[in-house]
Order: sequence, then structure tokens, then C-alpha cells
Amino acid sequence: MTVAPGLTRTPATAVVPPEEFADVAAHQALDRPLTPEDTAAVVAMLARDDAAALTGQTLVADGGLVLM
Repeated sequence: MTVAPGLTRTPATAVVPPEEFADVAAHQALDRPLTPEDTAAVVAMLARDDAAALTGQTLVADGGLVLM
């Protein structure tokens, strides 16, 4: 399994202009910038025993950007 997060506020993305975060947030269902905790929650969900049947997938955790 892999997790493919969307644009996330982290120290590494501090160079990304605030307008770009606002533009991405305006085009995703979540309607706010993603946080590292958002991605961590997805990873924690996948680590549960009841997610054992999920194999060989890439889970896109982009706040619904693909949907919009």
C-alpha cells in the first residue's frame, strides 16, 4: 500500500505561496489545506488489522481534490 497525500502544510512546503494553498483548498472537497495529521490518520487506518484486505493500492489522500 502507498498513500499519496495532496499539498500538505509542512516545513518543506513553507516556500509554497499562501495563494497556492488557498487555490488548492478552493478546489478540494475538504475546503482547507491538508495537515500532516490528515495523512497520519489515513496511515493509521491502513495499519489496522481490519484493513488487511487492502493490498497493492495507492490511496490518494488529497482532501477530495480529484473529485472537484
